Amino acid sequence: MPRGGIRGRRGFLSANFRGGLVAVGSELLALLEQEAAAERDRILSEARAQAEELRAAALAQARQIVEAQRRQQEAALQSRRLRAQSAARLQAQALLLEEKDRIIADVFHRAEEALDQVIRDRPRYSRILDQLIAEGVRGFNGRMVIDTHPDDMEAVRAVVQRHGVDAEVRAADGIRGGVRLLSADERYVVVNTLTSRLERARMALAAEIARTLWG
Repeated sequence: MPRGGIRGRRGFLSANFRGGLVAVGSELLALLEQEAAAERDRILSEARAQAEELRAAALAQARQIVEAQRRQQEAALQSRRLRAQSAARLQAQALLLEEKDRIIADVFHRAEEALDQVIRDRPRYSRILDQLIAEGVRGFNGRMVIDTHPDDMEAVRAVVQRHGVDAEVRAADGIRGGVRLLSADERYVVVNTLTSRLERARMALAAEIARTLWG
């Protein structure tokens, strides 16, 4: 075979071989690019999924924080509201108690004024003195001392004489609207005046007045 023919065949084979290599290389490159693209897509997909999970977790945590703050604020508001209501109730109760005390004090003041009117009504007051002395002497035996206001000395002596009571009648400026009875040795004392009877009944009367006025 002529040399020229051999060289021509070798050149033809060499060109074909190089073309085959180029084709194989192109296919391999394309395959690598596809695999790289697939890996990139996978990585991006996983990254997006992780990012979505993180975002969801962050949103959930944010909602929990907001909800916790809301509950805390509501609790604080409710606490302030309860304190304000409690303070208002206490203030209202204090005002009501003050008003009750004022009204009851006014009632007793009027009662004392009424007692003063009784004392100034001498015929009526003389009958009351008789009752006060008769009640007071029941706990005494023997001679006694009866203290009374100077304005009542004459009326008390008349009562003592009428009931046959063995008693010394003395003037005492501190006694008004009744008498103070003492044993001879002054160890036993009974105060029986209109004012003392009112004071002894004050608590019961105050409760009765409160029930009458407020139920």
